[in-house]
Amino acid sequence: MTETRISVRPAREEEAAVLAALHTRTAYYTAGGLPATELDTAARILPYWERAVAEGRVCVAAASEGRAVGFLMSGPPKFDDVDAASVRELQQIGVEPDAWGHGVGGLLHEAFVRRLHADGLSDAVLECWAANARAQAFHARHGWRPDGCRRPGPLGRDHVRLRTTVRPGR
Repeated sequence: MTETRISVRPAREEEAAVLAALHTRTAYYTAGGLPATELDTAARILPYWERAVAEGRVCVAAASEGRAVGFLMSGPPKFDDVDAASVRELQQIGVEPDAWGHGVGGLLHEAFVRRLHADGLSDAVLECWAANARAQAFHARHGWRPDGCRRPGPLGRDHVRLRTTVRPGR
């Protein structure tokens, strides 16, 4: 990716198919240990993305020429032991592989923090593949720490849960 200006904005409904396709290219699943043959196709996960965009849970990182290079999805936590009234979940964050190292993930994380604070919250949770060292390192740089919860994932690939508290001004 050549140097370009990146902006983060709410996703538009017509972008759901682009986001579904981008989701399949982010390498999150293969970095977590899933074989590429196990990945969903963009067509299969399109309804998931259409729903999330319609619900207003998705932000897009767009390059200056308008191309989507990343996404962020957040919403109420899906965990039984987490209070949805006081905690938000970072459900998805993904960046086009050719945009890695250009600050896109950091911009998306900043957008998540702004949304968290706009909702009057400071506590957040996310789930990450236990084997995805790159994602865990990214989240650690942004203040996320394992909370001790782990759950089995597909093909014996576990997920770990991370938490953070982000005070306004940080």
